[in-house]
Amino acid sequence: MRLVILLSMALALSSVSQRADAESFYQIPVPADAREFARLDKKLPAVLSFYTHQTESELRDFYLQQLGDPSDEQMQYGRIQLYFVVNGKQARVIISSREDWRQVDIMIQN
Repeated sequence: MRLVILLSMALALSSVSQRADAESFYQIPVPADAREFARLDKKLPAVLSFYTHQTESELRDFYLQQLGDPSDEQMQYGRIQLYFVVNGKQARVIISSREDWRQVDIMIQN
Protein backbone atom coordinates (compact mmCIF):
# COMPACT_ATOMS: atom_id res chain seq x y z
CA MET A 1 0.00 0.00 0.00
CA ARG A 2 2.82 2.40 0.88
CA LEU A 3 4.49 1.67 -2.42
CA VAL A 4 1.32 2.57 -4.32
CA ILE A 5 1.03 5.86 -2.42
CA LEU A 6 4.71 6.68 -3.04
CA LEU A 7 4.38 5.90 -6.75
CA SER A 8 1.23 8.02 -6.98
CA MET A 9 2.99 10.94 -5.30
CA ALA A 10 6.00 10.59 -7.59
CA LEU A 11 3.78 10.61 -10.68
CA ALA A 12 1.86 13.64 -9.40
CA LEU A 13 5.08 15.58 -8.78
CA SER A 14 6.39 14.55 -12.18
CA SER A 15 3.28 15.84 -13.95
CA VAL A 16 3.44 19.15 -12.05
CA SER A 17 7.08 19.54 -13.08
CA GLN A 18 6.28 18.74 -16.73
CA ARG A 19 3.31 21.11 -16.71
CA ALA A 20 5.48 23.93 -15.31
CA ASP A 21 8.06 23.26 -18.07
CA ALA A 22 5.31 23.33 -20.71
CA GLU A 23 3.91 26.62 -19.41
CA SER A 24 7.22 28.50 -19.48
CA PHE A 25 10.66 28.40 -21.04
CA TYR A 26 13.43 30.18 -19.13
CA GLN A 27 10.61 31.97 -17.30
CA ILE A 28 9.01 33.06 -20.57
CA PRO A 29 5.34 32.02 -20.67
CA VAL A 30 3.98 29.76 -23.38
CA PRO A 31 0.31 29.88 -24.49
CA ALA A 32 -1.92 27.08 -23.22
CA ASP A 33 -2.53 25.68 -26.72
CA ALA A 34 1.19 25.53 -27.65
CA ARG A 35 2.25 22.37 -29.48
CA GLU A 36 5.98 22.12 -28.94
CA PHE A 37 8.04 20.61 -31.75
CA ALA A 38 11.61 21.57 -30.84
CA ARG A 39 13.50 22.35 -27.64
CA LEU A 40 17.22 22.91 -27.22
CA ASP A 41 17.65 24.07 -23.64
CA LYS A 42 20.66 22.32 -22.14
CA LYS A 43 22.91 25.36 -22.65
CA LEU A 44 22.70 28.89 -24.01
CA PRO A 45 21.73 29.93 -26.57
CA ALA A 46 18.51 28.00 -25.95
CA VAL A 47 15.57 27.63 -28.34
CA LEU A 48 11.95 26.54 -27.98
CA SER A 49 9.69 26.26 -31.04
CA PHE A 50 5.97 25.57 -31.03
CA TYR A 51 2.78 25.94 -33.06
CA THR A 52 -0.44 27.57 -31.90
CA HIS A 53 -3.81 28.49 -33.40
CA GLN A 54 -3.69 32.00 -31.94
CA THR A 55 -3.36 34.88 -34.37
CA GLU A 56 -0.18 36.92 -34.71
CA SER A 57 -1.81 39.88 -32.94
CA GLU A 58 -3.09 37.65 -30.10
CA LEU A 59 0.41 36.24 -29.63
CA ARG A 60 2.00 39.69 -29.74
CA ASP A 61 -0.49 40.95 -27.16
CA PHE A 62 0.09 37.83 -25.02
CA TYR A 63 3.83 38.47 -24.84
CA LEU A 64 3.45 42.21 -24.27
CA GLN A 65 1.00 41.48 -21.45
CA GLN A 66 3.23 38.81 -19.89
CA LEU A 67 6.65 40.44 -20.37
CA GLY A 68 5.93 44.17 -20.70
CA ASP A 69 7.20 46.48 -23.40
CA PRO A 70 9.88 44.94 -25.62
CA SER A 71 13.28 46.59 -25.86
CA ASP A 72 12.86 46.33 -29.65
CA GLU A 73 10.23 45.18 -32.13
CA GLN A 74 10.84 44.43 -35.79
CA MET A 75 9.04 42.98 -38.77
CA GLN A 76 11.44 40.98 -40.97
CA TYR A 77 10.51 38.62 -43.78
CA GLY A 78 6.87 38.68 -42.64
CA ARG A 79 7.78 37.67 -39.07
CA ILE A 80 7.18 39.67 -35.91
CA GLN A 81 10.31 39.79 -33.76
CA LEU A 82 10.00 40.94 -30.16
CA TYR A 83 13.10 41.48 -28.03
CA PHE A 84 12.93 41.37 -24.22
CA VAL A 85 15.31 41.15 -21.28
CA VAL A 86 14.12 38.49 -18.83
CA ASN A 87 16.13 37.85 -15.65
CA GLY A 88 19.20 39.43 -17.21
CA LYS A 89 19.04 37.29 -20.35
CA GLN A 90 18.24 38.44 -23.88
CA ALA A 91 15.04 36.85 -25.17
CA ARG A 92 13.73 37.02 -28.73
CA VAL A 93 10.22 35.88 -29.61
CA ILE A 94 9.66 35.32 -33.33
CA ILE A 95 6.08 34.89 -34.57
CA SER A 96 5.38 33.67 -38.11
CA SER A 97 2.41 32.18 -39.97
CA ARG A 98 2.16 28.63 -41.32
CA GLU A 99 -1.23 28.11 -43.00
CA ASP A 100 -3.80 27.84 -40.14
CA TRP A 101 -1.08 27.79 -37.49
CA ARG A 102 1.36 30.32 -36.10
CA GLN A 103 4.90 29.24 -35.35
CA VAL A 104 6.63 30.80 -32.35
CA ASP A 105 10.37 30.52 -31.78
CA ILE A 106 11.75 31.69 -28.44
CA MET A 107 15.51 32.21 -28.30
CA ILE A 108 17.42 32.89 -25.09
CA GLN A 109 20.97 34.24 -24.95
CA ASN A 110 23.10 35.26 -22.01
